[in-house]
Order: sequence, then C-alpha cells, then structure tokens
Amino acid sequence: MILPKSKNILILIFIFLISTSLGCLETPVATPALIDEDALTAYGWSQAEDIQYNTFEQELSNSTNLTFNSTVVTYRNDRLASDIEAQAQVFRDEYRLPSDVPVPMLKAVIITNRITLPGKANVPSELIAKILESSIEDANEQNSVESFNESSKMQLTADNGAAIHLSTFTGSTHMENSSLRILGFVALIESQDSSTIVYGMVPNGTFPVNIGPLEADLFSIDGEKELNEMIELIKTID
Repeated sequence: MILPKSKNILILIFIFLISTSLGCLETPVATPALIDEDALTAYGWSQAEDIQYNTFEQELSNSTNLTFNSTVVTYRNDRLASDIEAQAQVFRDEYRLPSDVPVPMLKAVIITNRITLPGKANVPSELIAKILESSIEDANEQNSVESFNESSKMQLTADNGAAIHLSTFTGSTHMENSSLRILGFVALIESQDSSTIVYGMVPNGTFPVNIGPLEADLFSIDGEKELNEMIELIKTID
C-alpha cells in the first residue's frame, strides 16, 4: 500500500496560504498522529515501519518561502495477516498442495499524515471535501484499485473531542489472474494547530484462485467488520 500523493493537497494549501498572506511565519513541528497502543493491541494491529518526518518548502518570491511539516505513520493488521495465512494453509492441506504455493500478499493498512502550516494555521473547512476527494482518487490510483465508488460520508468525533470528516469507498483490485473487492476510507481530523489526513484500506470478501484445473476460494475476509474496527482505531488518534 502506498501513501496517497500530496500534490493536489499541497496546491490547495498553498492557495490558502497565499490568499491569507501568512508570509514567513514559523511552522511548528508535526508531531506523529499516533493510534492508542492499547487499542492497537486489542485489535491486533502494530506500527509497520519507522515514522517519516518531512519538511517541504515552496518559494513564492525572492524573499518569501512557505514551509510546512508532515509526519507519516503506517500501521498494519497483524491479526488479519495471520488469519489469511491460516486460511491459505487449510486450503493447501485440503487440496494437497505443496506448502510453498505462494499466497498473495494482501494487507490491511492505516496511514496517518499530520500536517502543520505556518502560524499553526488550519486547512479551511471549505477545502476539506476537495482534499478528501483528491486523496481517495490518488490513493486508489497508486494501489491499482479499480471501479472505486464513494459509499458514505460521515462526521465523527475523536476520543479527544476533535472533529473527523470521513468518506468510505468500495473498489476492486486484480491480482494473479483473479480479483478482490476492497473497502477503504479517507479521513481528515481537525485540531487547533494541525490537520491530519488518515487513509485506510482492507480486502473484502472471498479471493478465488485458479491453479491448473482447480478453482476455489483461497480465503474469505469480513471487510465490513474490519473497516468498522479501523474507524474505531482512528478515533483514538491524539
């Protein structure tokens, strides 16, 4: 899974900064948008890789630069990965296949990206819908998700009281002469001094495979249940 491209988001932010004439105000450090450790343990998730700290600059004129900071954290669903492997082993045993028959690497991921702007400015509310829409399109394009459609929009409240603007979507992806349905979401969490974009994706349903004359389902995933748990996890972000 790949982090959604930020090009469209950055353009929107730059337009906002220019229009409000923020100039060269100091940009605070973007602290990691972390999911609660106890919640991760309860749902079988873990942090997948090192936290990424990034600083970006945009020159507006010879004397004016815009700087913003971004911190990215990636999480994976270890419990689901183990469940998929266990189902795949049952499949091998049932059809007497060699243990080295490869299993497609399918993962459920959550990626958080906290952004801080000069002067602790927030992304204005009128840009939230555009940011979520472009994030869904970019993320699905990079992850080869096809025929994706937005399925719902909702307003949630994080455990710390922050507002969460969330859009869910459905789609499908092709893998090894087969296809699999996908569920996902993109959310924006607002706070007083930063904006956090959260992206999540999980396989959904059965994964049919063809091995010679054999046609059967390799595994099955309750994607709706997994997606609901992922939404509960992002509510704990602080």
